[in-house]
Amino acid sequence: MRIRVRLLTTATATVVAVAVAVLLTGCSSTPAEELEDWWSSGGDSSVKSLSDTSGRVNEVSTRPMDDWTPACQELLSQVAKAKKLDTIPSENARGFWTESLTLFEHGGNECVAGAGEKDQPRASAGIREVQKGVGRLASAVSLIRGDLESK
Repeated sequence: MRIRVRLLTTATATVVAVAVAVLLTGCSSTPAEELEDWWSSGGDSSVKSLSDTSGRVNEVSTRPMDDWTPACQELLSQVAKAKKLDTIPSENARGFWTESLTLFEHGGNECVAGAGEKDQPRASAGIREVQKGVGRLASAVSLIRGDLESK
């Protein structure tokens, strides 16, 4: 009887271990499929929002400084939303994506602070950072598209 109990316990433990391993690894998906999921689960709309709002920041930079704050605040709002997305699964694009968010956030904060203090050099420096972020975002999008097309 003891032998049967030990065999049953060993067999049960093995089945449980295999089940746990399957649950932990889940269904295997390719990097392109993971990127496609990221893109369709908010990545695409986040890229569009960041592109639109950073473009607005660039556009208002030729207007009086009082017009800068709302555009920069909206960009900061879009950056906060983008940061809530899962990590971008494209190793190729991840650096540019992260750098664009950093530039948008720091530049947006400097723009808001500078405009609030009527410190045009500080606000202008913030806008220049946002403009650098636009280039990094464009690079990230180009790499994302390339990764999606290669699947």
